[in-house]
Amino acid sequence: MVVPISEHLDTVGPITTNVKDGAILLQAIAGFDANDNYTSAIPNHGVIPDYLAACNYSALAGARIGIPRSAMALRAPQISTYWPQVQIFDKAVAIMRDAGAIIIDNSNFTAAADLLNSTVEGQVTNADFIVDLARYLDKLVHNPGNVTSLEDVRRFTQSFDLEDYPDRDTKIWDTALLEQGWNNTDPRFWKAYLEFLYYGGEGGLLGAIERDNLDAIIMPANGSPVFAAGGGAPVISVPLGFHAANTTVVENDRGMPFVAPGIP
Repeated sequence: MVVPISEHLDTVGPITTNVKDGAILLQAIAGFDANDNYTSAIPNHGVIPDYLAACNYSALAGARIGIPRSAMALRAPQISTYWPQVQIFDKAVAIMRDAGAIIIDNSNFTAAADLLNSTVEGQVTNADFIVDLARYLDKLVHNPGNVTSLEDVRRFTQSFDLEDYPDRDTKIWDTALLEQGWNNTDPRFWKAYLEFLYYGGEGGLLGAIERDNLDAIIMPANGSPVFAAGGGAPVISVPLGFHAANTTVVENDRGMPFVAPGIP
């Protein structure tokens, strides 16, 4: 079981070093799950396709693949290291084109800028987390700290020395509980969620797929999940390459490198 954040936005999938291994794992985990009501809507009467058989070079022949360049530019981190990612991405696009894929460049997410300037993603996530975490904790067989809610987890984290609070803070939980203060049973949730559905649907990924008659959208991983989450679309991450040996190291605010030589 995975600790949930948002029942409306989360998806769970395998992490593998190559596409074929991902297909093998997906074959094993796909299908109906009594604990996940969304799996009751699997297409084709719940029949799971042969993912492994689809892993061949000719499978891309005739596939219409869209690239949302404008959304990529909006979501790109403002660091000089992003450009090498785009260069490696474009090499992968060339391979797909050589395999027979029809590449539709500049497939547009019309509301991408509005989404990235909106707070609805955070509102939906916060509201879901308050409810979904409590539901998860209620299913624990062993709960030595007797934590049953996000409030309990926050209180425990702030009082237990090994959690290293406040150096490792609870800011995200503080926002959900104290600043926002409402969960997904509140009428305000549905207003935010419906707005987010527009950003992922007509104004986002699903709209682009319909307008350009696409089979899939591809883009670098940086910031891409938000565009799929609003449309309830499946996402897969695949290996693209590694930062070069001469890459300048970039650290996050905790001194940990997130860009460096050899990092995927």
